[in-house]
Amino acid sequence: MLRIGKNIIENLWFQEFLVFATLFVLFTLNDWMLINTWSALWLGLGFFGILYAHAQLHRFFILPNLLEKQQPIKYLIQGAGLLLLFGAILSTCKTYLSPDCYLVNQTTTEQSFLFNTATCAVSLIAINAPSIMLRFYRQKKKEATSQLCMNNTELNLLRSQLNPHFLFNTFNNLYGISLHDPSRIPELILQVSQLMRYQLDNLDKECVTLQEELTFIENYIDLEEERVCCRCDIQYEFKQDKPRVDRKIAPLVLIPFIENAFKHGANSIEPCYVAIIIEVKKDQLEMTVRNSVPSKKLPTASTGIGLRNIEQRLQILYPDRHVLKRSVSETEYLVYLSLELS
Repeated sequence: MLRIGKNIIENLWFQEFLVFATLFVLFTLNDWMLINTWSALWLGLGFFGILYAHAQLHRFFILPNLLEKQQPIKYLIQGAGLLLLFGAILSTCKTYLSPDCYLVNQTTTEQSFLFNTATCAVSLIAINAPSIMLRFYRQKKKEATSQLCMNNTELNLLRSQLNPHFLFNTFNNLYGISLHDPSRIPELILQVSQLMRYQLDNLDKECVTLQEELTFIENYIDLEEERVCCRCDIQYEFKQDKPRVDRKIAPLVLIPFIENAFKHGANSIEPCYVAIIIEVKKDQLEMTVRNSVPSKKLPTASTGIGLRNIEQRLQILYPDRHVLKRSVSETEYLVYLSLELS
């Protein structure tokens, strides 16, 4: 059924035939009892053909002045002239070319120029309305397809930036750990390889399960705990209204905010903290990330790509379905993200 409906919308010739047949039946509905010969049927088709020809001339030669050239005055003048012309043609045909058929029973009013001009006007609206609607549909579909291609291109570019950025930050973490506990490096390299494997396997996917993403985040937090040791109070909490395995999320949309919290919040020798709370209520995920702002920061290499990247990805992946707020004070940096899960 859906495929048939799609074919109707996409096939232009079938659309024209369907509009012609449907409106011919509707316009001659009151006269079908009188159409009892082939000549009467052909004459009825001929008169409706006049109405249809008027509508098509208007559609292809007059209407573009309004829709494409933005010339409403020219459109009104030409449209009115064409309407009066076809009103006169229809009146003439009804008066001189319809003897001995059902149309001879029409009243004088129905054969008048004013009546037939009004008939042309009504038929113009009725015939062209489906065409305009389908044209609008096709235009919107073309725009949506074009926008989707642009979004996919931009998203692929952002994804290509994300891997080097994450790798850059992770190597910095390994360097920090190697300074105070070199013996842990082999084990941590293995852990980093698992994190990178997750990225490579899922970066091109539209979505992953929420549990997979949370496991990735927890492994990353474990890696950061090795680096900052006991000088940073790390709090991580996940809450959900009810356990569900079918919740989906775009991969790696949460981790940049957590990376940023550790990168800047724990970049000091003084006591600090990072608090991460993720909560799911009725398929709405809310994440709050808080980190302390050190009074004296150590030098940190930063490209600024991570947060710009994720903001753009959120706009593409969750348009009008996410809220991102950030606030900073002298002692704390806070990020709040809310998004709708699949």
